[in-house]
Amino acid sequence: MPVWLPVLGKGLALGLVGAGINQYFLTQALTKVKDKKYEKTADQIIMRCYSRRFIVNVITLVAAYFLFSANYHALIGTAIGLTVVRLFLGFMDLG
Repeated sequence: MPVWLPVLGKGLALGLVGAGINQYFLTQALTKVKDKKYEKTADQIIMRCYSRRFIVNVITLVAAYFLFSANYHALIGTAIGLTVVRLFLGFMDLG
């Protein structure tokens, strides 16, 4: 087994945790926007959601940088983990 594979897997796991948090924020915002009483503030709710998601992405990448001693395999794994959920959900909608 290559030496870089476990580090890539740890980064992937960290990225998946960040992606899960992002998905939670998105589903909460979308259920709130569908409610009629939040009709006027829907744009603000979505903007706040995407701001939180951006902050989670930055925190996840910075955490990966410091947790794994700036190992670029871990950073690549984290980036893949942050994006793979979106790609998976996109393929599920096509099927």
